[in-house]
Amino acid sequence: MTTPRPNIAWRAVKPAVMRLLPKLSGSAIRATNRPFTQTSILKPHVGGHRYGWTHYGVMIPDLPEPHRYFSTMIIAGLPGATAFDNDNGVTTSPRDTVTVSVSTAAPGAAFYRAYSMTEQCDLRADGSVLDFGKDVVISGTYPNFEVSVRAENFAAELHLRGTGQVAWFARMPIYDHLSLCVEYDGWISVGNDRTEVSGVGTFEYAACVGMHGLLDRQLTASNKAPLDFFTYQVIAIGERAQLLLADVHAMGEPLVTVAYHRAVGEPTWVTHRDVRFEVVEYAAETTVDPYGNHMRLPVRFRWTAGSELTVDGVVDSPPRFGVGLGYILGYRCQGTYRGTSFEARGYMEYIDKEAANRAAPDFVHTRTAERN
Repeated sequence: MTTPRPNIAWRAVKPAVMRLLPKLSGSAIRATNRPFTQTSILKPHVGGHRYGWTHYGVMIPDLPEPHRYFSTMIIAGLPGATAFDNDNGVTTSPRDTVTVSVSTAAPGAAFYRAYSMTEQCDLRADGSVLDFGKDVVISGTYPNFEVSVRAENFAAELHLRGTGQVAWFARMPIYDHLSLCVEYDGWISVGNDRTEVSGVGTFEYAACVGMHGLLDRQLTASNKAPLDFFTYQVIAIGERAQLLLADVHAMGEPLVTVAYHRAVGEPTWVTHRDVRFEVVEYAAETTVDPYGNHMRLPVRFRWTAGSELTVDGVVDSPPRFGVGLGYILGYRCQGTYRGTSFEARGYMEYIDKEAANRAAPDFVHTRTAERN
């Protein structure tokens, strides 16, 4: 096994980053329980230098069979991070490349494609129209959005309405990352099977500086932000409440682990203390992406946040490639939040590059992730 080169830049700045994180987290927490008013920030920043990449996402964790969940995952511009940079998918240049993944758990409901933002997309500067090759279109301005999917045999039309509630994961001059609570209705279809849907989901946005904003060329791993593990999950707790859970590692060590609980019309609970994510059981076979890269994916896992939250989940949906170098998964779970038990469905984004640096002799079989 090849030993990765040490990221000298990260080792130099790590102490300062770890000191700053509590202050930066405090700013995001304080903003989380204020109404969302920064509607003008939801811009794509095509070809920008201040922001090297932007992200849009629509996540619904609890759809009826056969869909189970719905995901639209868009990363516009390579982030310059080891877990997220799909160098093999670059179209014209890293800054100009956007990847789009849309999926549910239903057979055939998976779409993934990389585009040139300038040559194949229509991305309005104010964010009011985000047209990705006419395959996936997000339009509108807050609080009302439309999501349209016309990808081969897979289609969807969803209407989103913001509730005014926002969860901030990061809020600083160089990086904004937020999750808007939205009500939705519409339909999803595969072939001739159409399913009417409605409920509560999320609309997500991020914009961040990145090395590709300064250097629009492919970078070696040692020159990228050394993020090597990432999971973000949304769980529907009842009809009007959600858990938002995230765990991010850099060079094998936890960087940010956080849990949010929000219900429509109520204050949001958020904590960084004693939050832990653990994979209890991995799949017996590694999964291989369209470019030949292997990854271990979870089957059973557990979240805890002190004595206030436990979640035990079991993946029950096929892996869909399309979040950086990782996958979208659906799952069922049970747990407790502040003493109240629940059974629920969840949505997971999962990337594990840490495994590439660990011996894993038991994972010798492979399966291929479904793309479409």
